[in-house]
Amino acid sequence: MAAQERYLYDCESDRAVFYEAGDYLFPLSSSAATYWRDGDYVFCMRTEAIAFWLLGKQLYRHIGQGELTREPIYYYGD
Repeated sequence: MAAQERYLYDCESDRAVFYEAGDYLFPLSSSAATYWRDGDYVFCMRTEAIAFWLLGKQLYRHIGQGELTREPIYYYGD
């Protein structure tokens, strides 16, 4: 069975910017994953650091020292 794709939208523009296949996030214009999801956390493929925290269908940017942005950056459109 193929992994179901879901789309992530930018909160400011309401435009799709990533798609998720399995546990990986891909920019719409690429077949190379830039992030992977593990539970409620999204990690950067390049740095392996936490990039986002998932709360419901919204992603908040992890800005370091356990701090998050106040407003969500992306959201799942499903």
